[in-house]
Amino acid sequence: MPQRAVVSVLTTFQRQASKTLETLQKAIAQREQELTALKTEASRWQTVLHGPARVDGAAAGTPPRTRPRPKQRRLDWNAIFKQLPARFTSKDLAQQSGKPLAQTYAYVSRWMKDKKVRKVKEGYQKVT
Repeated sequence: MPQRAVVSVLTTFQRQASKTLETLQKAIAQREQELTALKTEASRWQTVLHGPARVDGAAAGTPPRTRPRPKQRRLDWNAIFKQLPARFTSKDLAQQSGKPLAQTYAYVSRWMKDKKVRKVKEGYQKVT
C-alpha cells in the first residue's frame, strides 16, 4: 500500500506540473502575440516619423544632417558705439547691432556705468 500511495502522489504531482507548464506556455504565447502587435505598431509610428525601421528596432540610416550654424563673430560694441549718432534710442542701437533689445539694454547700462552715455528725455546721449 505505501508504494501505491507514493505512486499516487507522484502521478498527482506530475499532473499538476504538466498543467502548470501548459498554463505557462499559453501565457508565454499570448505575451509573444502582444509583443508582436506592439512591435508592428512601433514600426508604423517609426515609419511615420523617420522612415522605415530596421529589424533591430533602430531607425534606418542616419538621422538627417543639419547644416552647422555659421560661426558668428563677436560684436565690437566700441565700434558700434562710435557709429551711433550723438543722441540715440535703444531701438537705434538694436537696429545697428542686430541684437535684441534686452541685450542692447545691457550694453547701454554698461556704457552708462562707464559714463560714456547718459539718459535723456527721449533715449540716450553720448557724453563727450
